[in-house]
Amino acid sequence: MKKRNWIALFVLSLTLAMTVVGCGKTVSDDIGKTRTANDLEITVTNVEMKDSNNDKKQMAQIDFSIKNIGKEESGAGAGDFVIETEDGKKHQVYGLNANNFGDAIAAGKTLKGSGFYEIPANQKEFTVLYQPVSEETTEKIEWTITVPSK
Repeated sequence: MKKRNWIALFVLSLTLAMTVVGCGKTVSDDIGKTRTANDLEITVTNVEMKDSNNDKKQMAQIDFSIKNIGKEESGAGAGDFVIETEDGKKHQVYGLNANNFGDAIAAGKTLKGSGFYEIPANQKEFTVLYQPVSEETTEKIEWTITVPSK
């Protein structure tokens, strides 16, 4: 009888541990990961979902950290990134938000800022694509983001 209790306790404990680990994953592993293109080390540092003025949409605030590892000044901004939603549609930076970042980055320096992107509501996941406006990049870099709750 004692052996049965230990086995039942072990199975119950294992099930509980797996449930807790599964429920705790609310964001993708790509948040915090650094990708490199055009002599820039780009990291998506945080993602927050906010309400939009349109009930059928939501606002994604994406925080970036961009380090210039090149020898010359470079530029980066929220307009260099596009959001691709689950339906395959691409969403440009939300231009009506004055808090979108963008600036020149001296060699060896880091620029931090947020970009705002309006996407359809009820998205479970989206992809952040680096598509610079002013330069051609031969390297395709992207981050897969699991939408965090508001």
